[in-house]
Amino acid sequence: MAITTLDGAIAGARSPFFFLKNGITMAAVSGVRWHSHFYVGNGAGSAPGSGVNGGSHTAPLAGCLDQPAAVGGQNVHLLRAAIRSGQAAAFVIADRLWTNSGLSTTLTTSQSITPVALPARSSDGTTNGAGVQAAIEWSATGGAGTPNATITYTDQGGTAGNSAVVGSVATPPVGTFELLPLASGDTGVRSIQSFQWRATHTSGTFHLVLYRPICSLFIPIANAESALDALTSGFPQLFDGTCPFLLQVPMGTTATTFNGQWVTTQG
Repeated sequence: MAITTLDGAIAGARSPFFFLKNGITMAAVSGVRWHSHFYVGNGAGSAPGSGVNGGSHTAPLAGCLDQPAAVGGQNVHLLRAAIRSGQAAAFVIADRLWTNSGLSTTLTTSQSITPVALPARSSDGTTNGAGVQAAIEWSATGGAGTPNATITYTDQGGTAGNSAVVGSVATPPVGTFELLPLASGDTGVRSIQSFQWRATHTSGTFHLVLYRPICSLFIPIANAESALDALTSGFPQLFDGTCPFLLQVPMGTTATTFNGQWVTTQG
């Protein structure tokens, strides 16, 4: 039965999941350049080997926060998220839906992708890509090139052939997460059909990631904590199989050490 009251949310609370991350020096600050903590900290994840067509993700997944499966057809929601950071920063907790591997850093012609379908964890609980975003994630430090990158994709409404472009940073360190802004009017990505560098990036290992933001927390000063609860987070549903991972929206390039707590509820 769906949770309809605060008492119901409290009654369905699960044991908290605690996490600790020791960051590294990040790439130059930019509005479209975030940082993924998937590869560091306790329970660090590994670079995927799913190939250019990629693979979808289902919890449990190393590198992600704990996400127990729903029991008896009940719904799982976020009850509380808290982060304490050694540096001022903003964080986004997102669901990792799909990742690929094997794309070339030096090829400057289009690289075709025939992706597997997304899991049913779009913002409306379907596979249509509503609310799903795309990014380039580096799992090994990239080379000194600064090319533009372009993807062609199918949007949340099923329209194919849309494109998104981002300028990559020179020598992106591990975890650099470069957002691919969507075409005007689009609110999600259902699948990616191709990827292209406009010039060589010379070296490194990167992946395309499709993810759906769940919540965000802002920490204005060092060594402070920010927290969300069922009310201030909007009580987002965590569809079965959700793989929550941590993204940082850096206010500087300094390595950030942080810890926190993730609590879910079911009902």
